[in-house]
Amino acid sequence: MKLLHFSDTHLGFSEYFKIDPDTGLNQREQDFYTAWQQVITAIFQHKPDVVVHAGDLFHTPRPNNRAIRIALESIQKLSDASIPLVIVAGNHETPRIRTTGSIFESIALFPHVYAAYSSMFERFTVNDIDFYCIPHCSLTEEMDRAFVDLASANSGRGSATVFVSHGAWGGQYGMGEFNEQRLPDVEIKSGMTFNYIALGHYHRYVEVKENACYSSSTERTSLNEHNTNCGYVIVDLESGARTYHTIHPRPMKKFPPLDCQDLTTSVIYEKLTALATSDIQDAIIQVTLANVENDAFLRLNMREIDEIFKDTFYLEKQIFRKLSESKQMVAQSKIEALPVEFERFLVSHTGRELDKKKLAEMGAHYLEAE
Repeated sequence: MKLLHFSDTHLGFSEYFKIDPDTGLNQREQDFYTAWQQVITAIFQHKPDVVVHAGDLFHTPRPNNRAIRIALESIQKLSDASIPLVIVAGNHETPRIRTTGSIFESIALFPHVYAAYSSMFERFTVNDIDFYCIPHCSLTEEMDRAFVDLASANSGRGSATVFVSHGAWGGQYGMGEFNEQRLPDVEIKSGMTFNYIALGHYHRYVEVKENACYSSSTERTSLNEHNTNCGYVIVDLESGARTYHTIHPRPMKKFPPLDCQDLTTSVIYEKLTALATSDIQDAIIQVTLANVENDAFLRLNMREIDEIFKDTFYLEKQIFRKLSESKQMVAQSKIEALPVEFERFLVSHTGRELDKKKLAEMGAHYLEAE
């Protein structure tokens, strides 16, 4: 009995306002569709007995038409091939107001699709496997009721049991989202033992116990995930063996902070140029300049830094100005604060003699005033 477990595909996610020249779509949105297609292709290669998606199929409760079409197109292919899909709703796609309905109402219409999305416990028997499912529950009372129903459920008729849910196991594997669901150890809570526990929500591959794991996401939604892999899990329900398979999302890299104390602007550019190697091609990267001396800070040219990293897909710059041992200020790379722009103007001014320090202090006072 072979099971393929994946999760957190976040179809419809978009960012950075960059357009894919081939499709005309937001490039990051296209990245998530490309990752999704990699897993769908893998499903047909592995030919599992059943596929499990553990939540956050979509990035929002009301996905755009394109995200819906791409999801339904692939689900139709799985259905046509008689490959069962068990899926639970995650926190990103669960409506806060139930009267708005759920996109899973349409997904559940496909043959061979078993969807749990109504903030309640549901059980399905698929290919001699009993699936015990608890989707994201909007209310704590709903989740408490779901676990009561799970504990009191009659034994299924399958030869293997799988629990599927979406949330932070033991409160340890959260994503810092205000509406994330905290999951207890389901075997302790219910008194049941499962062959496998398929979890979604945490964007890393983690084995939380011998028979339970998160499958990771299929694309990264934040630079905080720069050092994580993306992929899916193949599970042999009889032996319990698991194999994690990586896929190929857009490269993402976070460079360690560059200490710029006592460095001139030209030396900072040289050190940044040394970072711009071939492995940043088409990548999302973050560079951080720390302890930038005041003069160097005011003379930094953001366009020159962008030119150094021109081969990247997106560059996020964090620049920390050294003001004193106890106080630092962040210079935003996209839109400079007005006091900073005023200081830059004074530095570049070559006219008559001015008390630039005094003018900078006065300018900061008035520009920062409400």
